[in-house]
Amino acid sequence: MTFTIRNPLTCFFTPMLAICLAIGMTHNVYAHKGHAGPMITFMKNKAALKEMLPSDAKIVKRKQPLKDEAVAWAKKTYNVELESNIYSYYLASDKQSKAMLGAAYVSKISYRHGDLKFAVGIDANKRITQVAILGINEKYVVDFDGNVGTGLIADYVGLTAKELVAKADELASSDKATREFATAVRDAAILLETFISKAK
Repeated sequence: MTFTIRNPLTCFFTPMLAICLAIGMTHNVYAHKGHAGPMITFMKNKAALKEMLPSDAKIVKRKQPLKDEAVAWAKKTYNVELESNIYSYYLASDKQSKAMLGAAYVSKISYRHGDLKFAVGIDANKRITQVAILGINEKYVVDFDGNVGTGLIADYVGLTAKELVAKADELASSDKATREFATAVRDAAILLETFISKAK
């Protein structure tokens, strides 16, 4: 019979080392976030929504889950994978007839070690009314200034979800800012389409 004698110091330090490494790794993640600098705002939410939705419409903010069947529909229709989650978006409708006139989505995605705030609007025909880059961390302003732009981005106006899919595919080998923004706009437009298709 063989006995293994373990050093009591090893028994103590091994789990302690694991804990310290975990804390160190978490600290590094937050440290990187801090390196991106403050959020630089190019456009306020209210101003963006004014550009994206009809001025005479009744605008309501909705909070709605994206169910598994909607996720499956997006995958089947556009070959785009959306996440089952609860989303907030803005729905514009005619004050008299209650007919749906458009919708807009304001969100934030991670970009490098910071965040990108953006907004996307569509009309009743599910075409893009306007898209905007609302803000980005200071360190990455140059990425967007020189490639995509800031504030309202006219390149996407009038496109359908199908055309957005093609545009995102076309820009897949572009610089990081361009391709990630194209993907974010595509996903937001398809998300809105799934919601307004069911809006009454």
